[in-house]
Amino acid sequence: MTPSVTMQNTAHRAIADLRRGAPVLFLSKSGYAGIVKPAEQVSTDSLRDLAEASQSMPYLLITAQRARAIGLNPKKGVQACSILISEDVGPNEILQLIGDLPIKIDPKKLTILPEGENSMAVLVLMLMRSARLMPAALAAHIPDQDARSLNRWAEDRGYIMISENTIRSFEETSAALLREAARAKLPIKGAENSEIAIFQPKDGGTEHFVLIINNADQHEAPLVRIHSQCITGDLLGSLKCDCGDQLQMAIQQMSEAGGGLLIYLAQEGRDIGLVNKLRTYALQHEGLDTVDANHAIGFETDHRFYLPAAAMLKLLGKSKIRLLTNNPDKIAQIEDCGITVDERIPLITSANPHNDGYLNTKKTRTGHLID
Repeated sequence: MTPSVTMQNTAHRAIADLRRGAPVLFLSKSGYAGIVKPAEQVSTDSLRDLAEASQSMPYLLITAQRARAIGLNPKKGVQACSILISEDVGPNEILQLIGDLPIKIDPKKLTILPEGENSMAVLVLMLMRSARLMPAALAAHIPDQDARSLNRWAEDRGYIMISENTIRSFEETSAALLREAARAKLPIKGAENSEIAIFQPKDGGTEHFVLIINNADQHEAPLVRIHSQCITGDLLGSLKCDCGDQLQMAIQQMSEAGGGLLIYLAQEGRDIGLVNKLRTYALQHEGLDTVDANHAIGFETDHRFYLPAAAMLKLLGKSKIRLLTNNPDKIAQIEDCGITVDERIPLITSANPHNDGYLNTKKTRTGHLID
């Protein structure tokens, strides 16, 4: 087993443990060690267990975006905040701090430490996002020990230990490990001469697929649509977004143009996951736009990462494409990955009363090229 796969297996185990509420031991390059758990699963017992295992006071980690949403106003350059969990901050208060708006707690009564870009807090919150959990964690410091002693300490308690390097490299390594796993004919409405190819990483992680219309994988510079998964729009026909319409329109344009490659990435909700996406939907119902709703629960505007799409194109032997998109960031990311975008082709759908505000936000706040 290659070292990268071994590191990925550690990451997948850590993610699985966090999703079921189990603690994980984190180790930074500097030797800082701490136990972490998802804040959204906080309970009196989990706080007590953290304190007993670490022999220290637990604290809450939140992103700078969430800190701003609850009125903490972190200074420029601050990427996260640590909040000391005292007798006045229990499970109910923690759930308020990570999810409710407005909060009932006076921020002036909290003990808060700002965290910079390379801090342990930022890496732990990165791990939470990779687990598709809310970007908030409970943590407790472990007294200084060498790596071997820490590993033994973790094994005695059944904790997985994950390093800073493993967290930082997780997404890039997942893309690098992608391989075509299966291919089959798939006639679909509007494009009967189609195939589907599934790409799966060697570590058994998340699969993505490519719909190949009219043998477009044989074209020198094929027409390409990179489409992020949207269960509500693609499958249920949600009128809140334009995703389902864009998916069908892309297939139609590819069929009419003689072929194309539709790359479908498993990146639900701008890659925050379905549960968190629905949390932002609830906030949008209260009047926030899509950007502010993401920020309110602690996420950035867009977490999508297009290296998997570039890796799939390269595996198909493509280095030049014509891209169906309105998103300049998608073009920039794909070109940064070594794929030349010869031409951008707009993909404009009709607005409706439910998604008019959403489309305007894409145009005015995220720079989408929509007329």
